[in-house]
Amino acid sequence: MKGNREFFEELYRSEYDNIKRYVRRMVTDGNGIEDIVQETFVEAYRKIAYLRTHPNVPGWLRVTAKNKIMKWEEKQKKYSLDFDYLLKNTDGVGKGRITDDFKMVEAYCTVRKILSDEELDILRHYYEYGYTSQEMAARLGISETCFKVRILRMKQKIKNSLQLPLFLCAGKLILEILKFMGEV
Repeated sequence: MKGNREFFEELYRSEYDNIKRYVRRMVTDGNGIEDIVQETFVEAYRKIAYLRTHPNVPGWLRVTAKNKIMKWEEKQKKYSLDFDYLLKNTDGVGKGRITDDFKMVEAYCTVRKILSDEELDILRHYYEYGYTSQEMAARLGISETCFKVRILRMKQKIKNSLQLPLFLCAGKLILEILKFMGEV
């Protein structure tokens, strides 16, 4: 009878390409695909004793990969939805091609001016480090609902502070147009 290591190595060799194709059908990010596949096999290694007696190991791997995909997509969605507004409205707009890394640094600098250090720490743990709302609520000693309200308030605070400069800029432009037209 094969040992756990040999069983896992054979499983990895025989199923790696199948799992990668399965994940690739649902995820387009190359790094994400590789991360999900590796996480799936890490999980398989953790449960190797269970898998040795499982009646459908390839099916178990697909279900595990599917769960990893859903978790990965949820994390990506949570991250991108909340920072899209901020990234679109930072000072770098209109200055030519700007890399995503530069935009992210600029976004953090902008948020740092708006939020307290405690609020920024909360956002970083939630969005950047991937803590769940339940984990964050426990960390802060509040209910999950209270935590979600706190996040919504921080997002609104960011949006409101970014809209004021946009409004002032538009107001200056309107004033200049009115001056040009001789209305003022």
